[in-house]
Amino acid sequence: MKRFFQQVLATTLGFFIAFALFIGLALSGIVWFSGHRAPTKLSGPAVLRMELGGELVEYAPKAPLSALDAQEQVIDLLALKAAIKHAQQDPHIKGIYLSVKPLVAGWASLAEIREALEAFKATGKFIIAYGTAYSQKTFYLASLADEIVVHPEGIFFFQGLSLTIKFYKGLLDKLAIKPQIFVAGQYKSALEPFGRNAMSKANKHQFEVLLGKLYDHLIDTIATARGLPPASVRRIANKLVLPRPQEAYEAQLVTMVGHFDDAEAWIRTKLGLAEGAAVNYVRLGDYAKATVRQARQSPKAKIAVLVASGSITEDATDSDSISSQAFVKHLRKLREDLAVKAIVLRINCRGGGVLACNTIWKELMLTRAHKPIVASLSDIAASGGYQLALACNYIIAHPTTITGSIGVFSCYFTIDSFLRNKLGVTVDGVKTAPSADFPSITRPPSAHEKDILQRIADQYYANFIELVATSRQMSPEEAERVGGGRVWPGSLAQEHGLVDELGSLENAIEKAADLAALKGAYTVSYYPTAPASTWLEDVRSAWKNAKHKMLVGNTCNEMAPYLKSIQKLYAMRGIQEWLPYDIEID
Repeated sequence: MKRFFQQVLATTLGFFIAFALFIGLALSGIVWFSGHRAPTKLSGPAVLRMELGGELVEYAPKAPLSALDAQEQVIDLLALKAAIKHAQQDPHIKGIYLSVKPLVAGWASLAEIREALEAFKATGKFIIAYGTAYSQKTFYLASLADEIVVHPEGIFFFQGLSLTIKFYKGLLDKLAIKPQIFVAGQYKSALEPFGRNAMSKANKHQFEVLLGKLYDHLIDTIATARGLPPASVRRIANKLVLPRPQEAYEAQLVTMVGHFDDAEAWIRTKLGLAEGAAVNYVRLGDYAKATVRQARQSPKAKIAVLVASGSITEDATDSDSISSQAFVKHLRKLREDLAVKAIVLRINCRGGGVLACNTIWKELMLTRAHKPIVASLSDIAASGGYQLALACNYIIAHPTTITGSIGVFSCYFTIDSFLRNKLGVTVDGVKTAPSADFPSITRPPSAHEKDILQRIADQYYANFIELVATSRQMSPEEAERVGGGRVWPGSLAQEHGLVDELGSLENAIEKAADLAALKGAYTVSYYPTAPASTWLEDVRSAWKNAKHKMLVGNTCNEMAPYLKSIQKLYAMRGIQEWLPYDIEID
């Protein structure tokens, strides 16, 4: 009997060991496959297939198990542009096929992709777009294509731009929760949703200007691409007359109403292929990997593109955060790397805590003393994000970059009335001084305490204005005039002296090479790189992301933005330099 149990135990243990080894090998295989998949071999005419769907992010050094994350497609902007540039010179790539799907992206990022596509098209190669539904953002990209195809039962909307803000004062009043708000800057409206029921006059004015400039850019770009008068394109948007594909065709915004096989027949004609012949499509992901491999063989002199994307905190709370501690470490490594001759700071950031922003700003100033730094502003470079740009030798923004928001705020909520009137809870205690428990959520602040917090905000704001004046060579009065927490489109930011030049990341790289006096060849490297990890750590990360998506992404999609906002509010510490809320312009 004893031997029987020993055999059973040995068999069971062996089974679990074998199962664990199988899982480990399988995951290792997945890691190898997703991280080391060989790019498609090109031996004849090919078409680069770009899936325009999912979320466009600034930079996404891929984790080994990203192939398992099929619920949401993430498009790496920098890798996408690099692939288009490489395809421009590739004799095998004859054209680009844009597969249009729902896309989440900022306008400046879209403009940079469009500029890369324009450079590709200028070589004489073709671009074709096909989709079942075109939004304004996807049509903005597709409008330059030689052929624009929409499904006969598809959707085509072009109705102008809008920006909406949700206000929570009524909810807080119902709950008897009072926000204690302290703001410095006339236009600094980050906290308006908690203290008002509608936009202030100043806030509405700044966004009317912002949307107006962006809309002018959208109208002029599409009108030029489609050979139409701008007034006609505006008229189309004003009347909302194009929900049906045939109407879009009659308005000359698309070139064909048809199915995918119709689009593919057009591609065959451009490639000189026989009817029914297979088209050699190259997936963007495979082609991007090939581009990275060839870049590694470039010369030793480097320009480092360091990406600052997300909100700035002392410790990163999620993937959309910039940890000041980690960022400083990256800067120090680049400063000490003798091969790195210049740095391009790519900023897509709406701000963060004053302490975290100042920590990075100081490290940038130390690095600038050793090698030039050029700021390249993407969709957003506001408040604390703009402060980082002030530490650079030169600032380049896109005309649609949301820029500025030079101001500060702080806020906390008092819930004494909520506890007493809604829950029947009262609070009492003892203290050795009137403000020993300050700040407290269980009692309103005194007039003296409010004055102290406002004076702190005013002092931080004065420091910010002084920094702008010194960095941009303005008088304090001029800095105050363009400050005040106001957001500017990049085009107006340049007019007011907040940026030096309008352009793309490529322009910033060229400027960095010029400042570093690089006459010969150099390579461009992107940072931060994906951290090395074991397959077990990758499994844990994938499981954590899966749980998050099950809780937020699947069961409560409508509530996800609110849950994320609450998480960000909870993570805030001290005085903040932030852009007013999340700006979504559609």
